[in-house]
Amino acid sequence: MHIPVVRPLTLSLTLSLLMATSLLVSPTASANPSTPSTSPSPGVSSPLASATSNGESDDISSASAEIIELKQSKSSGFTTITVRITNTTDEDMHDHWFSNPTYIYREPVFSGVTLLDENQNVRHNPVMDEQDYCSCSGYSPRSPYAPFVRPGESVDYWAMYYIPENTKSVDVKIPGFDPIEDVPVG
Repeated sequence: MHIPVVRPLTLSLTLSLLMATSLLVSPTASANPSTPSTSPSPGVSSPLASATSNGESDDISSASAEIIELKQSKSSGFTTITVRITNTTDEDMHDHWFSNPTYIYREPVFSGVTLLDENQNVRHNPVMDEQDYCSCSGYSPRSPYAPFVRPGESVDYWAMYYIPENTKSVDVKIPGFDPIEDVPVG
C-alpha cells in the first residue's frame, strides 16, 4: 500500500519552541527530553511501546527504542513524541543516523521519525520551521542535547508534528526499527 507523504509544516522557530516546551512539561515527561538518561524519567512507569533494531541499518545494529510519550496539545493538532534510544553495542550511535531521507532539513538529526496514520493513509514528518530546521531535538542551538548515544546508555529525543486533532493512534517509524504499531495519542 502506498502512503502519501505530507511535506512538513513550516512554523516560526519561536512558535515551534514554545509549542514543544508547553507539550513537554508535564508530570510524565522530563522538561528537557534530550538530556542523556540512564533511567526512566520520574513519574514514568513504563513506555507506551518499544522495539529493537531490525538490522536494516549497519549503523543501528543493536539498539532499542521506547516510546515514552506521544502527546497532543488540547488546543491544536501539535503533537510531540519522546523516544528513548538505548545503545546495546560497544560503539557510539550518532543522532544523524535517525535523519529523514525524504526532506532536506537544515540539520537533519532525529528528523526521520515519522508517524503513520493508517486510517487516513498519511505519513506525518516532523514540523519544519521557517529556516528549514526540524522541530526536534538534536542541533546545537537547542542545547543541551546529546548527539551520541554512548554504549550502554539511553538518550531521550523528541520531535514535534502537526496531526489532525481526532487522531487516536499512529504507527511510529524510526529508522533502523520495524514500525511500532497502534501507539495511542494522548
